[in-house]
Amino acid sequence: MNTPGKSANEIAELVAAQCIAGRARRLNRVITGLYDRALQPYGIKINQASILVCLLTVGDASPGEIGARLQMEKSTVSRTVDRMAKSGWIQVSGKGPGQIVRVTESGRQLMVDCHEQWQEAQQRALALLGEEGASSLKAIADRLRVSC
Repeated sequence: MNTPGKSANEIAELVAAQCIAGRARRLNRVITGLYDRALQPYGIKINQASILVCLLTVGDASPGEIGARLQMEKSTVSRTVDRMAKSGWIQVSGKGPGQIVRVTESGRQLMVDCHEQWQEAQQRALALLGEEGASSLKAIADRLRVSC
């Protein structure tokens, strides 16, 4: 985007109209809010639920593996894993590079308990995105996904 002679305000208008990152971040906040509100009665947020889903589908993993699979930053994984361990949903064993995270029985039960609320949030998200939008979003995410 070559913009010689444009003011900061004019450039900002162009960026606001065209920026994919801004739209993706806005969409992320809206969708995350739907799920977080639905899961609130269970004391879990969707980013925590995504870690449970990852561990329940691939098995025990290191924080680094979780971050790579979910495209989460190391500090976010560390902070989230600490909170989840304090809640009793996961267990962390070892230190440093040998650290392993596994789901506890409490975490397994939480997944069962909150599934209905997750389904309701899923339906709201699908209604918001529409069938075509949800299908496109899933296809893009599937191309980027390693596993989980």
